Amino acid sequence: MPRPKRYSDEFVLDTARKVLLEKGPASFTLSDVAIAVDISRAALIQRFTDKATLHRKVMERMTQDVRDYFAEQSPETGLEVLWMMLKDLIAGMGSGGGTERYLLLLSADLAEPTLQKLAAERNRLVVSAIERLLPDRPHDPARTASLIQTVIQGSCMQWLVEPQGELSIYMTTRVRDLLAHLYSNHVFD
Repeated sequence: MPRPKRYSDEFVLDTARKVLLEKGPASFTLSDVAIAVDISRAALIQRFTDKATLHRKVMERMTQDVRDYFAEQSPETGLEVLWMMLKDLIAGMGSGGGTERYLLLLSADLAEPTLQKLAAERNRLVVSAIERLLPDRPHDPARTASLIQTVIQGSCMQWLVEPQGELSIYMTTRVRDLLAHLYSNHVFD
C-alpha cells in the first residue's frame, strides 16, 4: 500500500515554481525542490519522474492558472472593463524585483517545444481576452488586441533594460498612453 502524500501536488508545484524562479530553469535541481518542499528527492522523483517533467508540470500549472483567471472574468465588455482587467494583470507584475527570472523561464520555454506551446497558449489567452472586451469600432479588435499585448510585453522589456520606478506603474502608464491614443474619447484613470 502506498504511503499517503504529505503535501499535495499543487503545493509541490507552487514550491517548485518558486525554486525555478530563484535558481533559473538551467540551475534548479530536484534536490533544491525536495529541500524546499521538505520531502525526499526519491519521493519527488516518484511523483514527477525527472527535472524536465517537473518543469513542464510547473508551466502547465501556470498555464492553467491563466486559463482559470480568464474563465472567471465577467461577461461584460467595453473599455472600462478592459482597463480594469489590464490594470489587474499588470499589477501582478509587482515592483519588478526578480522579473528578469521570468525571462529565463521564457528562454527555456522557447528552447523546448512543449513549453513553447504552453507559452504561446498563455499569450493567445491574453490577446483573446483583450479582443473580447474591445468595441468593434473605431479599430479592428483583433489587431488592437495584438497591439495592446505588444505594448504590455514591450514595456516590460523596456523596463528590464532601463528600470524607471515600479514595473507595474511603468507598464500601466504605457498601456494607458496607447489606449488614450486609440480611444481619445474615453478617460482611462
